[in-house]
Amino acid sequence: MTTIKRSALVAYTARQMFELVNSIEEYPRFLPWCRVSQVITRADTEVEASLEITWSGIHKSFTTCNHLYPYERIDITLVKGPFRHLEGRWEFIALGEQGCKINLELEFELTGHLVDKVFQPIFHHIANSLVDAFCRRAVDIYGNG
Repeated sequence: MTTIKRSALVAYTARQMFELVNSIEEYPRFLPWCRVSQVITRADTEVEASLEITWSGIHKSFTTCNHLYPYERIDITLVKGPFRHLEGRWEFIALGEQGCKINLELEFELTGHLVDKVFQPIFHHIANSLVDAFCRRAVDIYGNG
């Protein structure tokens, strides 16, 4: 099982960062490895969505159920995909007018098939780069805080 923890302090509100992460349909515009993102169902407190990852000729799709706690956190659980286990949490901690702290924790384990062993370092790299990617997206969308 691999666990990845990343955090950043940003000059944007918790609401702004929550909305960026929850804008799943926009992922292919700024995440170079995300070929397709599709929201299957969306409700006030839950989103089920699929992502297709493409990296070095390898294509993998997975679906998660994201439990929304507006402007505070998003809990991620695996519905289906090449993982034996995948869960995670985005947290958005307001820091007054200065901005917020974002935390991402992902825990995953692939199924163990040969292709999945090749996918392990790819997903590890992607997971490690997510916080930085959303910080760059915040600058693009909201300007230099």
